[in-house]
Amino acid sequence: MIKLRSYAKLNLYLDIGEKLDNGYHNIETIFQTINLFDEIKIEKLNEPTYYIVCNNDEVPVGKESIVYRAIEIIMKGKNKGVAVSIDKKIPLASGLGGGSSNVASILLGICKLFQIKVSTSQLIAIATSLGMDIPFFIERGTVYARGRGEILFPLTLEDRPIHLILVNPGIAISTKWAYQAFDEDKKEDFNKPILDIIRYINQKDVINISKIRKYIYNRFDSIICKKYPLISEIKSQLIEFGALSATISGSGPTVYGVMENKQKADEVYKKLKNQYPFVYRAMTVRAKNIFINND
Repeated sequence: MIKLRSYAKLNLYLDIGEKLDNGYHNIETIFQTINLFDEIKIEKLNEPTYYIVCNNDEVPVGKESIVYRAIEIIMKGKNKGVAVSIDKKIPLASGLGGGSSNVASILLGICKLFQIKVSTSQLIAIATSLGMDIPFFIERGTVYARGRGEILFPLTLEDRPIHLILVNPGIAISTKWAYQAFDEDKKEDFNKPILDIIRYINQKDVINISKIRKYIYNRFDSIICKKYPLISEIKSQLIEFGALSATISGSGPTVYGVMENKQKADEVYKKLKNQYPFVYRAMTVRAKNIFINND
């Protein structure tokens, strides 16, 4: 049996390009893993059967689910099976990439458990065929991504963690709707050049937390706030309580605030923890080792 952590992500930057003929949009984003994670257990079975269970009944685990399809692909040609158990801690449909992270982590876990020799580029190709954010979770850390999120360029964010507060109000925002709203939005949103934040993150000097706020950007932000005023209220609360910057991750609904230090994050957490369904003190992590043990 193997145990592993399936980390959540934030988008430190997200810009959206034009819609392509295949229905997808080109994006430019900077993904960042954080210390919020699901726990996954994978066990070998002697018969070619796949069992998936989850502590959250809303997570699809049947033969039509993306997790099942991922297992089928990576186990093709092997006369063995697996039992997968997912302990969810990342909120569903939150903009934090929990489902995509689970798929990538399971692919990596099965490769380790069965000693499957597959290159990172091959795994990323499999991940790309399954979903947009999944390739990032093969790499993890701080990554500049473009295309549909499958073209990855790892960045070097120095080791001192950035402290964050996550607030999820529990509302459902469809990613499909968000992209449709973007296509219909006639407003020219102010675009912060992504090269500025890439240069800042890759600098050799220690990251100045008080300066990083001017680089945080999400093209969905104004669209989501217009439709869902509660998101705007949460952002305002975070700023009022001391966050240096606040925006949504992905297409929401999770809002994150960049905090100056752990003490400030603790203070804001205490003020907000009972106001919303999910409030979490987070920090950025490299997440290069996802394995807890290898029995």
